Amino acid sequence: MVRVPNMGMSRDLAQRVSLARVDDVDRRSRVQGARTAIYENNHPVNGAAIKRLLDQDSLVSSTVSVFF
Repeated sequence: MVRVPNMGMSRDLAQRVSLARVDDVDRRSRVQGARTAIYENNHPVNGAAIKRLLDQDSLVSSTVSVFF
């Protein structure tokens, strides 16, 4: 909410670049771990196990596409 007043300004563009999330192995691993816990181990989506994996970076347990 602190950055909302910068919307549309040159500073907004700079912040979007400097604060962009990085899709790295750690994030992918945590999302995959959450999906495994939900779909294979029947843990609730809003359960403690899933929160431990995803809450740190406000991640969600969905994937857009996976290329192997």
